[in-house]
Amino acid sequence: MLNFTLEHEIDCSEERFWELFLEPGFTHDMIVEGLGFAACEIGPLTDAGDTQLRPMQVTPKLVLPAAVAKILGPKLGYTEAGVWHPKKQLWRYDLRMSVLTDRISLSGDVTTKPLGDNKCVRISNHKVNIKIFGVGSLAERAAQTNMVDGWDKSAVWTNRWLAEQSS
Repeated sequence: MLNFTLEHEIDCSEERFWELFLEPGFTHDMIVEGLGFAACEIGPLTDAGDTQLRPMQVTPKLVLPAAVAKILGPKLGYTEAGVWHPKKQLWRYDLRMSVLTDRISLSGDVTTKPLGDNKCVRISNHKVNIKIFGVGSLAERAAQTNMVDGWDKSAVWTNRWLAEQSS
């Protein structure tokens, strides 16, 4: 199992970050245009007591070692079960893969902290657990590499989008 944390500076306030993060159109554009994913379908944000739920189906663009790609196949996708905790300003997610769902577990959470005027830090904690005989640790490292790349690119895309909106 791998656990890792990423921090990215985002060029807006925490309030604005969460507005964008929870906006389906923005999230779709970031995933499809910014990350180059093949598909992204975002369900509505629905109330569930003290939280809000949002499903999302994604077909990612991945770089995988040949041994892992052979096992997972060419049409790997996932469904994200996202839970927004407004009082805590916390997003939690669990990804359910389209293949080997009982052997692949990816999850995490996202928070922010202020960083001066109109800036914040997005803090994302991730857990990767893949149990595939012979290639589990290789698959975990590949998942981590793809996740780091995606979160890095999403920060760059978001900051570029914010700069374009202010000009």
